[in-house]
Amino acid sequence: MSLYDASSRNIHRRDIREDELLITIESLRCQLLEVAEQHSLSDRAVVELSERLDGYILLAQNKMMENLRSRKAGNGPSVKNSRNSALRSQTALQ
Repeated sequence: MSLYDASSRNIHRRDIREDELLITIESLRCQLLEVAEQHSLSDRAVVELSERLDGYILLAQNKMMENLRSRKAGNGPSVKNSRNSALRSQTALQ
């Protein structure tokens, strides 16, 4: 089991708050820097942490875009946008 596989199950929640997401991103970024200092950039642990971080970053970007679209529309996200966002988030974390 990889680091990415083990944690990706926990982030399929749709109700992840933006502040939790940003804290997780920062934590993973720090972990990645520490591991990368000790191992080569092509080391499996470095690559897995990097992929995991990428998934969270994409999730955060999708949430930000959804919020921006909602503000432009003047209301909450539509059902179609929520469904599309959930699909993008799931894809980003695979």
